Amino acid sequence: MDSTQRSNYQFLSIIMTDTNATQIVILGGTGDLSKRKLLPALLDLHVRGMLPTTCQIIGLARSEWNNQEYADFVRTTFNTHHSNHPHTEAQIDAFCSTLTFVSGALDDLTSYDKLENALIAFDTKEKVRSNRLFYLAVPPKFYEQIFVDLKRSGVANEEPGTWMHILVEKPFGSNLKTAQQLDKQLAELYREDQIFRIDHYLAKEAVQNILSFRFANTLLRASWSRDAIESVHVKMFETIDVGSRASFYNEIGALRDVGQNHLLQLLALIAMEEPASFKPEDIRRARANALRAIKPIDIKNLQQVVLRAQYEEYRENESVPDESQTETYFELHAEFDTPKWEGVPFYIQSGKAVATSEVSITIKLKDVATGLFDTESCLSVGNEIKLTISPEQSMDISLNAKSPGLGYQLETRKLSLTCAKNKTELDNAYEKVLYDSIIGDHTLFTKTEEVISAWKFITPILEHWHTIPLHSYKKGSRGPTETILKHGN
Repeated sequence: MDSTQRSNYQFLSIIMTDTNATQIVILGGTGDLSKRKLLPALLDLHVRGMLPTTCQIIGLARSEWNNQEYADFVRTTFNTHHSNHPHTEAQIDAFCSTLTFVSGALDDLTSYDKLENALIAFDTKEKVRSNRLFYLAVPPKFYEQIFVDLKRSGVANEEPGTWMHILVEKPFGSNLKTAQQLDKQLAELYREDQIFRIDHYLAKEAVQNILSFRFANTLLRASWSRDAIESVHVKMFETIDVGSRASFYNEIGALRDVGQNHLLQLLALIAMEEPASFKPEDIRRARANALRAIKPIDIKNLQQVVLRAQYEEYRENESVPDESQTETYFELHAEFDTPKWEGVPFYIQSGKAVATSEVSITIKLKDVATGLFDTESCLSVGNEIKLTISPEQSMDISLNAKSPGLGYQLETRKLSLTCAKNKTELDNAYEKVLYDSIIGDHTLFTKTEEVISAWKFITPILEHWHTIPLHSYKKGSRGPTETILKHGN
């Protein structure tokens, strides 16, 4: 480890050492999200020294386990689902020593009594009054009752000198009405600074880098508007199908799963004005203003601006009804109602079980070649800027250059930059989510205005899904042959 890396680690450790004792409660501590994301992220943070020095992690689930059985479950999870992790058995043992298990059902109030007993027992043993963080790793349909029961039971009360944070996974609601209802309930029970609405895509290093890309480069700031930009394309493609998530996925579909949250957040980062500062509220306000400025969809022309499709084998999954109309792929044409972006189409696409996995943003610039190069023989094309978020973070810029040989023919050359990974970079977006929620940084969490604005745009589309065709495509293909894209993809 070089001196810079050592300094970074020491800085992070100092931050967490100075944080008061904290108890992290995972509601749904044995579920899929806990196994795939939360427990590995917490282990990584523990090994890095980025959890509070005095810390307990409590898993609450129905299983009739004791603490040792839960620790065995966690070890098996690491070795089965994350077998390439770099941690030693000693590090895993040290992490497991922070675990406690509470057996109970989330719809049974006595479970919260058991949880309160476990929280108090830890404080008594450590002679501290600890902060409490509650992570709802459960299906969204349980959120409403859990919010009430946490508060009613007193488990989520905030003691003097401590904080209480509650983390809510997406999707936050299923449409505008349910999102407003959920938000109203949260506001009645908890303060806004206690609520952390998760969109883990905002925590990805490459997504955070969009701010640097846009506002720290004079070359781009000068041309970031309708004057130079022809179109913007945001993609999120996956080669995997719905798999074991079929039952859950069939209830929400692709547009609710990633369109209303992840992809609209990426759109906001591309279109928003420069924040006044790096303060969380300034960045969140800029994102919210951008989302509010998206033009409502013209329902009369829905088929021209929205496309939905389902891969052919989707209904073969035993958890999917034979008559399912759930989309596994969509395309959407959006525009912003601002002078800066007037007339610029923003396309978002997402699909499962397609040929390649990719999350990217492509900005297509207008062809402005003039004078000497404003001829048919030169064949100039508009430049492109492509930001790839996954599978690896990279930036590609296509430029016109002279083609080798006689004359002044043009050809496209690509300038590519792969962003190297720093050893102090957090590998898992959930590490950043958990770390920021502990230190109380809301920057990468959505505020209520963002959630409501996104649902205002998406809900009319969902309400009229049935009026447009459901196309089909083969697994492993590029998606349906039909498209609404008018500027390429």
